[in-house]
Amino acid sequence: MGRVLAGYAGAFKRRHQRHGHLFQNRYRSVVVEEQAYLLELACHIHLNPLHAGLVPELAALDRYPWGEHSALLRRVQRPWQAVEEILAQFASTPREA
Repeated sequence: MGRVLAGYAGAFKRRHQRHGHLFQNRYRSVVVEEQAYLLELACHIHLNPLHAGLVPELAALDRYPWGEHSALLRRVQRPWQAVEEILAQFASTPREA
């Protein structure tokens, strides 16, 4: 498998005239220590499909199957997502949040 991925990475870099690791600087991690930053980050993540133009309006965000917003509204079940923890940051009950 390593040989296949190395071959793919080399061909991709030649085709797109790139240098260095193929996925270099693609992802980063930031420690979230403050409550205000957590809320801002949660809003940003949930509104990403809207900002990227993947959904036409805010009302359609809950029907977007790959977004996190549909899980918060309980339209899609994702046991791995921390729905209760995020909703608890906004209000004392999930309905209020």
